[in-house]
Amino acid sequence: MKRNGILLMLLIVGITAMAQAPMDPKDIMKKSRDQSKLSGLESKTTLEINDGKGNQRIRVTAMASRIFPDGTEKRAILFLSPADVKGTGILIWDYEGKEDNMWIFMPALRKSRKIVSSEKSRNFMGSEFSNADLAVENIDDFTYEMDGTETIDQELCWKIKVKPGTSQIASENAISMKTTWISQKDFMPRKTSFLDPEGKPWKEMSFSGIKLMDAKNDKYFISQMEVRNLKNGRFSKMNMTEMVYNPNVKEEYFTLAFIEKQ
Repeated sequence: MKRNGILLMLLIVGITAMAQAPMDPKDIMKKSRDQSKLSGLESKTTLEINDGKGNQRIRVTAMASRIFPDGTEKRAILFLSPADVKGTGILIWDYEGKEDNMWIFMPALRKSRKIVSSEKSRNFMGSEFSNADLAVENIDDFTYEMDGTETIDQELCWKIKVKPGTSQIASENAISMKTTWISQKDFMPRKTSFLDPEGKPWKEMSFSGIKLMDAKNDKYFISQMEVRNLKNGRFSKMNMTEMVYNPNVKEEYFTLAFIEKQ
């Protein structure tokens, strides 16, 4: 009886220790990425560009995304207004475990151009978002370090330092490090801060409007993002509306032929 009591105590201690064991930051980032991988989505997005001096530009886009059997996530973005950007198209293919592909179609040129790795850090269509912000980064391209916890927007979050794994990755993204706050409730990001190549604060991105889009598979999606440039005071906002979960988004949307004929 005494021996059984000791074994029971050891079992309880072991279970408690397992429950209190800290999660690996890389596993948290993987979980966060998986949480937002919807099998299919269609939406409209308003892109608000502010120059920090009271001047504002508004651009409206239609977006579709779909995950294919091989794990590739494809996205198509078409600009609907204003007139000077109407017809511009962006096509993104995010692969599992290798570098993604991104193309842009400019109506004035009547042809598509591939965006190369060295252009990842460039501003997206005049906003403070970069091309890299629109792509899904490869988890193995970065290293991860837990930096405690912090409450963001009333959500207890893991605070994780993310560093480029190689000098090439650092150069392509134009960062030396970024810090991401991941909610312990739903594993979705609430905030990301970026340091430039010299280690100085560059920009901050916040995430809100997080919605449960696929209840069956517990998948969420971020409907609102804001990025602020800490150096020049400029900021941009993305607000997704008319979001529809659709696993059967037409495959033809994710081709160059489709974005070029719009």
